[in-house]
Amino acid sequence: MQRTIEYKDKLSQWREKAKERRKEKEYLGKRLEEVKVGREKWKAKYKLQKASNKALEKELKKLKRFSRSNSDKDLGDSKPRYHSYSTWLIGFCIMMRQKGNVSLRGCQEILKIVSLLFNLNLQIPTKTSIQNWEKKSGYYQLKSEFNTSGNWALILDESISIGQHKLLLILGVNLSEYNFRSTLNFSDTKLLFMGISKSWKGEQIAEKIASIKVVNPNIVYGISDGGTNLVKALKMSEIDRVEDCTHAIGNLLKKQYNNDEIFQKFSKECGVFKRQVMLGQYAVYAPPKQRVKGRFLNVRELAKWAYQMLQLLSASDEVLEEPIRKKLQWLKSYESLIIELYDQCLVMDKIFKILKTKGLDNTTKKECLQVLKNSKCVAFFKQGVREYLTKNIVFQKGEIPLICCSDIIESYFGKYKNQVAKNGPSLITDACLCMGNYGLNFDELQIKKAMEEVKIVDLKKWKNQNITSSFKNDKKNIFKNTG
Repeated sequence: MQRTIEYKDKLSQWREKAKERRKEKEYLGKRLEEVKVGREKWKAKYKLQKASNKALEKELKKLKRFSRSNSDKDLGDSKPRYHSYSTWLIGFCIMMRQKGNVSLRGCQEILKIVSLLFNLNLQIPTKTSIQNWEKKSGYYQLKSEFNTSGNWALILDESISIGQHKLLLILGVNLSEYNFRSTLNFSDTKLLFMGISKSWKGEQIAEKIASIKVVNPNIVYGISDGGTNLVKALKMSEIDRVEDCTHAIGNLLKKQYNNDEIFQKFSKECGVFKRQVMLGQYAVYAPPKQRVKGRFLNVRELAKWAYQMLQLLSASDEVLEEPIRKKLQWLKSYESLIIELYDQCLVMDKIFKILKTKGLDNTTKKECLQVLKNSKCVAFFKQGVREYLTKNIVFQKGEIPLICCSDIIESYFGKYKNQVAKNGPSLITDACLCMGNYGLNFDELQIKKAMEEVKIVDLKKWKNQNITSSFKNDKKNIFKNTG
């Protein structure tokens, strides 16, 4: 009997073990299937990675072929005639200057890094060489022929810089190619004339326009600000003048507020407040810088700042600390002026958005008038905008809208001054030839032709014709005997 009980216990234990083994077997079977599926996935990933590695190895072999250390068949083996550097390298340097806004020495450092990373063993050009390349390219673009088919519009303006020279630019826009979907950019324009002189009179500018009309007689109108010499030149050239909307509407604000005592006091107190907080812990509350020239062209930033400060003052005490709250209390005495300015600037921005992107025609005129109708601007401002629209829309011929903004020419001047400012004062020198490169999509053939066809003697001749005396040389001569 005792043995029977022992056998039953052993049988029971065996059954339990059998159940556990069966469960373990089932688990291991499932796990094996999962491993098999995972294995197939990893095989597929491995094959993809292997194919990717092979493609990368091919690309690496191509890059190695470009290395100067391999053979003469290297990166940019095509060289312009009488040049020591490859067309690729010259184009790369010009693109770094014009697209990346890199300084001359910065171009050299970037080339060193690229050469090191990709094992190219590049010969690094001097900064003088790089500057000569971009001058040659700009001069080539300035003198090159272009497609004159279709109607064209001129945009002209002159810059003011340190020294006695002024730079005159005349840009052309092919109206049959411009799509009026966005504001004008560099690629939409062609640099037709660039000249440097101590002064530009209307007769001189008219002569330059006449020389442009010989090449391209399909000029239907010109866009400029209210400069008397520019207005006179277009009139003498018998070209309709469309007023630049930025200056025209900005001048409305000038007429409205220039002699307004309240605005003048507000402007002065903004300057005083800026000096009080600029170097302290509350510098973040300082108003924007006010321009001496063209103050009313950027008054929107001042109006926006003042309006935002009023909003902070009207908020709870937790938003502003008590010391800065007391310092800003003076703004409340100008609350009505600030709100009026802010509203006008909002309306002005809406009108600019319409005119600068879509141009001026009957449709955009109606849109602008609707914006004025829905606004709270003063009657003087509304009437001035209406007169601008009515006065200029008469120059529209056909269905193509009018370009009524010359901001792009300011972008030319601004980009150039930003580049030369890295090397000192914003002087007008022959380096302005680089403006001919703005907005270009450089290709090797174009670069090669520019380097071969334009000689250094051509650059010197252009400089002698346009810059009779250098600001730096004049300064050097004055102080050469002062020790």
